[in-house]
Amino acid sequence: MARGNLMVIDPAVVNPSLESFNRIVKVAPFSVTYHLPALYGTKNLFKEFNKDTLGIIILGSATSVNDKNKWQDEIKKVILQASKINIPIMGLCYGHQLIGKIFGGVVEPLWNKKIEKGNRKVSIKESSMWGSSKSGLLLYSHQDGIIKAPPKFNVIASSEMIDIEGIESKEKPIWGFQAHLEATEAFVEEHNLGLEGADESFKFGHMLLDTFILSLND
Repeated sequence: MARGNLMVIDPAVVNPSLESFNRIVKVAPFSVTYHLPALYGTKNLFKEFNKDTLGIIILGSATSVNDKNKWQDEIKKVILQASKINIPIMGLCYGHQLIGKIFGGVVEPLWNKKIEKGNRKVSIKESSMWGSSKSGLLLYSHQDGIIKAPPKFNVIASSEMIDIEGIESKEKPIWGFQAHLEATEAFVEEHNLGLEGADESFKFGHMLLDTFILSLND
């Protein structure tokens, strides 16, 4: 078993993604820590982060990366410190947008409606993490999105709805996806999706996320 731990940062402001976290714990062959900076502060976040941290996953949030919250600035500090020492980072939905903003991209509302949600087919290009090109359904619930990718990042995924569905750093082990790769049945219930095809979305999303998690054990 790899030494160190995977940090899961859940920026939830209402309902934590406990079911998704529990699934990650079952997949990971190493310790996983859980952090809720918006609800419980960032003291524990900095206590757990160190050079032996294996990786970081930043989940979704009902807030915007363009809001000015102190806890968001603290997450930014951790991400920048991790990137300096090449700790792998994966951002999902809010986490994806936060990575985009931190490294020089532009995040803005994508449509007039407050939130769009459902599942959509996402096509992924050949990448260092997931190999050959592939596509599948993924669940989503968001208003904002990256409209301009950060410098030194490649766009590795897109859909008919969103041009920048996924990004990959050209220099660092950093990735982001707009869709919720971590989504479980609890996500569907919480967002009142009730969709046919949810099982297919779980399968594809979990495969992508688990590939990242298991790569940390190499």
